[in-house]
Amino acid sequence: MKQRVPRRAWYSRGRAGHRPRVLVEDDHSSLAISDFSAFQDAGFDIAFCSGPGCPPQDCPLLRGQACGVLAGADAVLHGLDPGLGIAAAIRRQRPGVAVVVEQNRRADGSLAAVPDGCVPLIFPCSVKGQVDALRRALATRRPLPSGGTRTATGSSHP
Repeated sequence: MKQRVPRRAWYSRGRAGHRPRVLVEDDHSSLAISDFSAFQDAGFDIAFCSGPGCPPQDCPLLRGQACGVLAGADAVLHGLDPGLGIAAAIRRQRPGVAVVVEQNRRADGSLAAVPDGCVPLIFPCSVKGQVDALRRALATRRPLPSGGTRTATGSSHP
C-alpha cells in the first residue's frame, strides 16, 4: 500500500503563507499509510518517519549526523521508543525545535520521564489533543537570535 505522506518528504496542501512543519515520528505501521488530514486541516505541513529500523544506528541522529527532514521541521511529534534516545538527540542537534513526546504510564501508574526540553503528552491521546500540544509547544519555544535556526554546532543561520 502506498504511503499517503511520503517518508522523509514534506506534504503540504499548497496553501499560501507559512505553515508550521511537523515531523511525526512513530513506528506504528498503521501511521505509515495515514493521510494526516487532521494535522493538515489544523494548519500544519507534515512529514513522517517510522524510526530508525534495525539496527537503530541507521538513524543519522544517533550517529551525531544531520537528518534532512528534521532540518526543515518546526516541531516534532515523537512517539518512538524513548529508550532509543532520538528525542534527546533532536534536542541536542536542534534546540530551537519544539519536541512533543509521547508519555506513557508505567505498570505502577507513574508517568515515564521525557527528555529535558521536551513537552510531555500523556498517551493515549486524541488527534485534537496532539494538535493542541503541538500548538502549545510551538507557542512557547524559545526564539533564536535573528529569527534563525540552530545547527548541530550551536551556530545560528536564517
